[in-house]
Amino acid sequence: MKAATWLPVLRQLSDGAPISGQELGDSIGVTRAAIWQRVAYLKSLGVSIVANDRGYQVQGPVYLPNADVIGTSVEVPVRFEPEVSSTNTLVLESRQPQCLLTLYQNQGRGRRGRQWVAAPGAALMLSVGQWMSQGIQEIQGLSVEIGVSICHYLNGLGVDVGLKWPNDLWIGDAKLAGILVEVQGDQDQTFVVVGFGLNLQQPVAVDSRVSAIDQVFDRPWTDTDSVGLIESVLSSIRNYPATPAKTRIARYRAVSVLEGRMVNVNGSSTGFTGVAQGIDEFGRLCVLNENGVHSVSAGDVSVRPESCNI
Repeated sequence: MKAATWLPVLRQLSDGAPISGQELGDSIGVTRAAIWQRVAYLKSLGVSIVANDRGYQVQGPVYLPNADVIGTSVEVPVRFEPEVSSTNTLVLESRQPQCLLTLYQNQGRGRRGRQWVAAPGAALMLSVGQWMSQGIQEIQGLSVEIGVSICHYLNGLGVDVGLKWPNDLWIGDAKLAGILVEVQGDQDQTFVVVGFGLNLQQPVAVDSRVSAIDQVFDRPWTDTDSVGLIESVLSSIRNYPATPAKTRIARYRAVSVLEGRMVNVNGSSTGFTGVAQGIDEFGRLCVLNENGVHSVSAGDVSVRPESCNI
């Protein structure tokens, strides 16, 4: 079903008030039977909709980003597509500075090839693309710095979130958000794409514990919040070349959820255990064990704190 078909129904339900199938149909010019089909499809995408004697009602907050509002406050063009394959894929292919927001990704990607799916209106999903005048080798720590900046921004909103290196955001030991940074370029310039997915309401967990903004926020997420988050990403990209390594390392330590914890480092062929001790100037995780300090690259390994199943 095309997004143009289901989006008007979600918009009508987004305030959380119950509305009858007849009223829904009248408001968008379709039959009650067509409304039933659209509601069934939204439920198949994960939207929590209940039906009772008062009509249909969405359970939990629904966030529908307004690209026009957001676009007036950020430095790159902003566009909204209700359903896409993958925001990162589309921005990466465009090689144009922009922010692409969506409600649903049917081929959403996370780190290490994992699938990333969220129900329309239940998550903030976007990708930001921007050019840098540095080569890929000069920005090796950028991915971690972006996660650090987003953590500091959310901390400023009152969300006690930390960074699980390299770029997952946790509240306690529960995942709140994920970041996927992809780059294309050479020794002279790099196109950076930052994909971001933030749980705004509790999703159905399959293989991990998760957290959501509605569990820690006393108000709904707004476009103003999205602007601040997008600006934190763009600021990271803009300021990274001039930020001293010691500053980035200190900023990381302030939000790291791994600092001082025993971690298991699992690579493609070998693994080891040690204590996480910050990052180096290249954004690599420093892990200390009886054999010394190991510098761990994000692309090579998966890191998990001991006794944690996430």
